[in-house]
Amino acid sequence: MSGKRSRIEMENTSIENMAKFLMLLSRSREDQIEYQSMAPQPTSTATRVYECKTCNRQFPSFQALGGHRASHKKPRLMDQISVDNQSAEAAKPKIHECSICGLQFAIGQALGGHMRRHRAAISTTAKARDLIVVGESWV
Repeated sequence: MSGKRSRIEMENTSIENMAKFLMLLSRSREDQIEYQSMAPQPTSTATRVYECKTCNRQFPSFQALGGHRASHKKPRLMDQISVDNQSAEAAKPKIHECSICGLQFAIGQALGGHMRRHRAAISTTAKARDLIVVGESWV
């Protein structure tokens, strides 16, 4: 059976809801007060407080707490700037060298593009080697 309600079931539910509504309207004022006091009171989300376990800061919603908690995972901007300055002074630019011809590149992506030349040359050489000479013609 599918999770969808049939049209008849929906109409019956609608009729039942209308009947309950009319019965509620027909009750006396005393019955309505008693009925309202028995109903569970909705809790306000404004009264609930969400606290960060890392720094104990409080937030009015779970979403706000989630956004704040993400800030604990990010490196601090000033710390990052000082680390960047130290690494820029200490680190030399990496040289990417071709293992076949020894050509050097500042960027690894450029070396990758260069390596295509060698692959093309190797595959052409391999194809020429694989050709078999039969008589005077190539097969």
